[in-house]
Amino acid sequence: MELANPKDKLILIADDDADVLSFLETVVSSEGFKVVCAKNGEETLKKVGENPPDLIIADLMMPGQGGYEVLRQLQAAETRKIPVVMITASHINDSTVQMIRQEANVLEFISKPVQIHVLLTALHHYLETYPPDIKKLRPPPR
Repeated sequence: MELANPKDKLILIADDDADVLSFLETVVSSEGFKVVCAKNGEETLKKVGENPPDLIIADLMMPGQGGYEVLRQLQAAETRKIPVVMITASHINDSTVQMIRQEANVLEFISKPVQIHVLLTALHHYLETYPPDIKKLRPPPR
């Protein structure tokens, strides 16, 4: 299987905490991905409608339309296939986590503080991309 270049993949990051949003944007973009950000659920859905991303990283707890409401809206036919990685700082019970994981497009559930290597490993795995340094490890073509 040929892995894709991260620069060809668009990731939408949604979080109401400006510091977390900035941190995630820096981490994900430094890995080579294109990034667009949203501060709440309404903005997330608007940006998905304007330019559907290859993957969404969304905070579960946002004011207004939170992450779970966004997931429900994404069940429409045209957005159902967009993979979602959910993140949250809230301590939630296992039954809630299981309910969220059952949504068709939820691939991963990550607790805050986000461990960078866990997030980046998930992104490269689900988007079938290679980490930036892997090109240096490949032998030159013959």
